[in-house]
Amino acid sequence: MEDKLITIAVHNYSRAEILRTRLESEGVECYLKNINLIHSAISGGVKVQVSSRDLEKALRIVEKVSEQWRDEYQEELDESTQSVQKILVPIDFSDYSVNACRYAIGLAEKLNAKIKLMHVYYNPVVNSMPLTDTYYYQVNMDEIIREIEIRAKKNMEEFYNELKAKIEKDGIQGVKIDYALIRGIASEEIIAESEQYKPEVIIIGTRGQGERENDLIGSVTAKIIEDTKVPVLVIPDDSLYQGISTINIMYATDFDDSDYHAIKKLISIMSPFDFRLYCVHVGTPDSNVWDKVKMDGLKEKLKEHYSDYEIECRIIEEKDFLRGMQEFIREKYIDIISLVTHKRNIISKILNPSIARKVLFHTNIPFLVFHSDK
Repeated sequence: MEDKLITIAVHNYSRAEILRTRLESEGVECYLKNINLIHSAISGGVKVQVSSRDLEKALRIVEKVSEQWRDEYQEELDESTQSVQKILVPIDFSDYSVNACRYAIGLAEKLNAKIKLMHVYYNPVVNSMPLTDTYYYQVNMDEIIREIEIRAKKNMEEFYNELKAKIEKDGIQGVKIDYALIRGIASEEIIAESEQYKPEVIIIGTRGQGERENDLIGSVTAKIIEDTKVPVLVIPDDSLYQGISTINIMYATDFDDSDYHAIKKLISIMSPFDFRLYCVHVGTPDSNVWDKVKMDGLKEKLKEHYSDYEIECRIIEEKDFLRGMQEFIREKYIDIISLVTHKRNIISKILNPSIARKVLFHTNIPFLVFHSDK
C-alpha cells in the first residue's frame, strides 16, 4: 500500500502547532502545511498531515485533543442551559396550531411550565399598491386595520377559551396560559417575541403531507429555525398528540462541537419523561474510520455525564442520507427527530426541498431543532 500524507485537521497556526506537538510526543510523525512563513502567528487554515500508516492512531489523538478544546467551549455555554419554564406557541387558528397546542400542554404539564400563545396578524402596506390607488388606500387604512384587529382579537379569544375548556375537561392541572396579539410580519415578530419573552422552547405547527408540499415546512417556520437561538419543536399536522409515555428520540449528528450542548439541552427538556435517545450518524463507508473515532468520543462523553439515561450511539453506513434516516426511523419507531442548525450541514439536508417532503412530511414525526452558538 502506498504511504501518503493525509490531512486530519485544519486549524489556525497556534492550534495546529499544539496538535503537532501532541502527535509527535506520541510517536506520530506530523507535518504542517499552508503556514504563513512571514507571520506564522496569524496563519489560518493550517493543514495538519500524517502518514496514512499512522491514520487511525492519529485520529484518536486528534479526538482527545479536540475533546479538551470542546470542554473549554462547553464551560462558556453551561450557564445558558436551564430547565423549561416558558413555552412560546405561535398560532394562526388552524388545525395544525391546535395540534401544536396539544403538544405544548402535554409538555407544560410535565415540566410545570407556562405557555404563551401568540398570533401575528397582517399589517397592510401600501408599497404594493398602484400609485393611483394609494390615496384611497390611505384614506381607508385606519378602518382596514381596525377590522383586522377586531377579527384577530375575536379569533384569539375564541381559540384561548376553547383551549382552556379543553384543559379543564381533561383534568389537566397546573398549566398556565397567556396570549399576545401583535401586528406585523409573522417571522420577524415571533423572533422578536422570543428575544423578549425568553422561552426555553418554541412549539409551532406546520402543514402535513399533501398540503403545499413545495412550501417545505412553511416559510415562517423555516425563518424562525434559521434566526432564533431558542430550540424549536415543529409539529406536523398529521402527528396527532396521544399523550406522552416512552419517547424514542433520534438525534442526528454530524460530529460538531455544538452537539454536546444541544444534547444537554435536549435531555434538560425531556428529562421528566421516559425516553430513549439514539445518537445517529449517516455516513459513507469511505469515511468510516474517522466516523468511528468521532462516535467513540461522543459515546464516552455521554456515558460520563448521562449514565442514568438510556442512550445508544449508532453509525449507519449508507450513501443515501435519506434512506439511512428512514430505515432507522422505522426500525426504532422514532417519535422525535432532533438536530442542530448549521449552514451547509445536516440541517440543509433535512430542509432541502425534496428531502424535507420525504423525511418530514412522509414520516409525520415532530422534529426538535437546536441553534448552534458557533
